[in-house]
Amino acid sequence: MTEYKIYIALIFIVAISFPAKSQEKNLIQIKAFDQQVSPVWHIHVAINGKEYISIDDKAGVFYEVPVEDLPPKNIKIQEEALEAESWNYSKGILSIIVRKKSYKNITLTVVAPDHKPLAGLTVTFQGMKPTESVTNAQGIATFPLALHEEMPQAAQFTIAGHKVLQLVSSKDGRMLVVEPLLKKKAAVVDNNSSKDILANFDISQLDSIRSLTVFYAVFKNTEIAALPDDVKRKVDAKFHELVQKLKGEEQHSFIGKISDSSFVRTDVANLLAQARHENELLDDLRLDFEKKIEIINGKLAGGASSLDQSTRDKLLNDLNLLETVLAENEDKFYKNLSAYRIILSSLKSSFFDIQSLEQKLELSESKRMQEQRAFRQKIVIVVSVALVFGILVIFLFYLRMKLEQQKKNLILANEAIRRMNENLEELVSERTRLLINANREMDIFLYRASHDLRTPICSILGLCNIALYSETGELPDLVKKMSGTAMRMDRMLKKLRVINEINQPSNYSSIQFATKVEQLKSEFADMISDRGVDVSFDFPNHLSFCSYPALVDTILYNLFDNAIFFSSIKPNNKPKINVQANMERDRLVIRIRDNGIGIPEDVQLKLWDMFFVGSEHSKGNGLGLYLVSKSIQVLRGTIDIETVPSVYTLFTVTIPVNTERITSLTSEVPKTAMLELA
Repeated sequence: MTEYKIYIALIFIVAISFPAKSQEKNLIQIKAFDQQVSPVWHIHVAINGKEYISIDDKAGVFYEVPVEDLPPKNIKIQEEALEAESWNYSKGILSIIVRKKSYKNITLTVVAPDHKPLAGLTVTFQGMKPTESVTNAQGIATFPLALHEEMPQAAQFTIAGHKVLQLVSSKDGRMLVVEPLLKKKAAVVDNNSSKDILANFDISQLDSIRSLTVFYAVFKNTEIAALPDDVKRKVDAKFHELVQKLKGEEQHSFIGKISDSSFVRTDVANLLAQARHENELLDDLRLDFEKKIEIINGKLAGGASSLDQSTRDKLLNDLNLLETVLAENEDKFYKNLSAYRIILSSLKSSFFDIQSLEQKLELSESKRMQEQRAFRQKIVIVVSVALVFGILVIFLFYLRMKLEQQKKNLILANEAIRRMNENLEELVSERTRLLINANREMDIFLYRASHDLRTPICSILGLCNIALYSETGELPDLVKKMSGTAMRMDRMLKKLRVINEINQPSNYSSIQFATKVEQLKSEFADMISDRGVDVSFDFPNHLSFCSYPALVDTILYNLFDNAIFFSSIKPNNKPKINVQANMERDRLVIRIRDNGIGIPEDVQLKLWDMFFVGSEHSKGNGLGLYLVSKSIQVLRGTIDIETVPSVYTLFTVTIPVNTERITSLTSEVPKTAMLELA
């Protein structure tokens, strides 16, 4: 009953001490440093040969590690170029010092000539530093090699009892091929030597052999078949006795069954069985000892008187030595017995204090759990603070970006205002210049208009006075002159009206260029016929566009009129005029060429001024090309002159068409000014 209680107590202690802890894990922080204590990351470490843990940040990593693995007994680095120099575990932080390897590992497989792996062989490598390695179950051995050391050769490897044949490389790695050395066959002992050995050994002492080792040493070179039958039977009987004894010892060897992985209850049962076996063994030894003593006493009683003095003295010394050995054995026995009793007493006392031990364990476990909860709470607090701080940093960064954007916008606005202020004076100056030019043109217009209007009126009045005093036959000529004067006055008034139309364009619509050409032919038909002008037109039949008809008429009418006049006044010349028109993208290009007197270079600069007459042969009032220039300006086009005096003159007009409407010339000036201001 007492043994049963002891078993239960031992099982309870083991149950509360080991399994509970083996299933628990601690959350620890793992950091890696180099030899200068600078953080190292992007590496993988393994604790006690388990799975690799990735350290991807210089602040380390948090990882749950089983309690039984703390503190770590082994640290391994997955990266081949690195190794763990040292490590320290304290207060939930595992700090690892990492260094570069000064060596590299090479592995090879030791195989027989038939490529069968050889396990358990000690392989010696004679490199810069001699090393040894034992092959595992797959015949694999690993050797450290200096980084600058060359790859090994077969001659650098030695294996006791084996001969190295070659070192080969294959897809499975390096293989060291070896073969065992042949043992020399023992010389066969002939019958005479057997008899000599047998003669040296007293067969009556066969019972003194207590182990198979001694038996083998005596009879290893003896041919058993050559022995006499009675001796052979005794030798066989002794051999079977020793074998049975060895089996019994193996069955009763309980000490070797106790290990770290065995159960406590089984260990106590093995100890108890070993004690009982030793008790029986002591009884057997005592009986055997008494029997042997009786045999020795019988021998002494029968032949002690025949022994000489030296033999008696030697025998007496042996007996005294035997007595001394027995006394020492007795002393060791009692000492061992006392030690065993003390150990048993300590075990019993530990069982009596199981409840106290349970309370201590519970208190320790509770304290550990509280520390773990406090540690986790600290981690949560730190993470929360870090998260809040991160959000605050992001918010401040966002505000900073917004302020920088506003600052950039203010800088751009200030720059725009500065440019507007710089351009304002130029715009005012430009507007002032335009007004001055307009006033000057107005003054010139009023002066020339009053002069040109007064000239035909005076001519009409003079002709009327002449008519009063003229004869009746002269009246038709006077009336004809009055009619011509009135017509010139009418043309000038029409041109003055065109100025108003230019400043206030209207009737934006589609224009058929062929229609305009027919109007030109009809308008100048008499002049073309009277002066014999050769006129040609070159344009697509369906050429049409959107623009202001009045402005287009002004351009065509005045350029065509000038071409007819100046090609007609050239002496000995057949007047020729060519009019071309075509569309280039969204622009209308009109070219009017004549073979007249041309335009001198000094006249070209003033050609577009109001009331400017460039030739003494001209009978106009100097408004034609001025109106052309103003019309092209309103249409936002251009006009180019190409001329060679006394050869030809070519006017090229380019105007945008199919665009938005143009309100008035006066409205374009402030609009342009506003665009420049912006």
